[in-house]
Amino acid sequence: MKKAWPPGRSTSPRPAGYLPYTAADAGKTIAQWEVGSWILENFASVEEVKANIGDIVVPAVVFGGWGFAPEAHYIVHDATGKSIVIEYVRGKLKVYDNPLGVITNSPSFDWHMTNLRNYVNFSMTNVPPVQLGSIKLLPFGQGSGMLGMPGDFTPPSRFVRAVAFSQSVFKPKTGADAVLEAFHILNQFDIPKGAAREHEKDQHGNILADYTIWTAASDLKAKQYYFRTYENSQIRMVDLMKMNVDGKDMVKISTKGGESIKSLNP
Repeated sequence: MKKAWPPGRSTSPRPAGYLPYTAADAGKTIAQWEVGSWILENFASVEEVKANIGDIVVPAVVFGGWGFAPEAHYIVHDATGKSIVIEYVRGKLKVYDNPLGVITNSPSFDWHMTNLRNYVNFSMTNVPPVQLGSIKLLPFGQGSGMLGMPGDFTPPSRFVRAVAFSQSVFKPKTGADAVLEAFHILNQFDIPKGAAREHEKDQHGNILADYTIWTAASDLKAKQYYFRTYENSQIRMVDLMKMNVDGKDMVKISTKGGESIKSLNP
């Protein structure tokens, strides 16, 4: 739901192990960045994707503009609430049921699920005081049930936080409420420019840094796509049911535009 991947380098020390390629597989081979489109164009449910994902070959294809084969981890949701994760690990296809509906990149999904066991004390409820002899230790304030929750931008920490926040929010009453709640959760993952940077500079002397280029949420029942960008935090929406779903031409919708700050001075 968020994008924080500047072109030109891989952000993972453990790249995806895509499938081996042979010329005999050419007719069913697609690049890793085409998998999402292939799924959306051919299937209407998670179960259909699970039944057919093994029919394609996804090798390590170098993206010309970046000069390397980008790592990809795929999550698929449908309007029933079902979710799966698709990954290519050590040359094999892995498909996981995803009841929590969360994914981040490196390492693999099963590792992230195991890592959750390090946070079995997590609670959305504040912890009670602790009595140590004659001393009573009181929490400093609200949120003590999440004390120790990792706050950095690494994929394992983001996975833990995403599970914690998505599981702890009150259930929204409407689709519009759910969209707004999703963006409130995603606020916890915004990477400001310069907060996650590399030691080296690029060939032009610029500092290499990840930041959250765009953030998005989808209403799968209403078929509406919501997004905001780093330059403009206003939530914008595309109603796919008002588009020509049988169209043959590529339709482009600009995400450009700066922040509009409204003055409230009388």
